[in-house]
Amino acid sequence: MKLDKAVGLVREAEEGLAKTLATLGGRHATEHDVYHMSHALAERCREHLAKLTPFAEDLGASLPDSEAGTSPGGAADTLRRMASTVLGRSEATGMMLVIDLRDAYLMAQRAEISWVILLQAAKAARQANLEQVATSYREEAEGTAKWLRTHLKTSSPQVFATD
Repeated sequence: MKLDKAVGLVREAEEGLAKTLATLGGRHATEHDVYHMSHALAERCREHLAKLTPFAEDLGASLPDSEAGTSPGGAADTLRRMASTVLGRSEATGMMLVIDLRDAYLMAQRAEISWVILLQAAKAARQANLEQVATSYREEAEGTAKWLRTHLKTSSPQVFATD
């Protein structure tokens, strides 16, 4: 069986999504809904990684980084928050928000399809516990992508259609 490779795909995608969401929230601290929701979704990614750890151990896959996307609270994080506060809501920050939302959406799609791959592999290998976890977290990844897409739909007109 090569389930370890499918677990690895999910691990990479979830770690990337957690980091992308944390960056999104940090860059757009003045957008309170983006800030809070991004950090909450990054935390969910870390929970997914923690739940994946026993399966990774059993299959001999590399272990997930359950700290992915956490803010180190260093100088870079402080600088990012200060810049967000100083710049506030401007044309430049609006454009950056749309680009960051797009990038996060693509990462969420990557995570969702990685869960689909793992789900199908777990079904084929008759791994009921892994199948159950993959089903649940695939749905959550899909929900993350939907939230990001909705936010893109509401942010894009404000950035591109206003003078």
